[in-house]
Amino acid sequence: MDDDRGATDDEITRLRSRPPGHDPDDPYEGVALETLPDWWARAVRLFESHDLRPFRPSRFADGELTHEVVDRLERDLDIAVRIAGVDARYGDDWTVFVDDEPVSSIPRRRSQDGYTIFERSSDEFEATVRSNLEER
Repeated sequence: MDDDRGATDDEITRLRSRPPGHDPDDPYEGVALETLPDWWARAVRLFESHDLRPFRPSRFADGELTHEVVDRLERDLDIAVRIAGVDARYGDDWTVFVDDEPVSSIPRRRSQDGYTIFERSSDEFEATVRSNLEER
């Protein structure tokens, strides 16, 4: 266990020495931003303009992009879906809102690559949203 702590301390020291926004990997190297969906390209530019690490879109546990699943549900069901942390601390679940009403919580984590991963498959997420609409 002490070895793990030492490795963690070394990693923290290494990360602290980097300038803000530094990321050794550029996931957009060789990618023309105009080939990305508009929402994605806007986010990449916004992150760059604030010297943040490269934007990495959130995903569900099955790898589906959160934004695309939410967009499809909003369009198909004529609703507003939002996933947000409410008074959340690191490690807390976030809340799924449909038309500004909380409908469920969803656990999340950060991958080693810097993605937020919501710990439900996209199918499970969609079923949760749809079942909430049926209960209204």
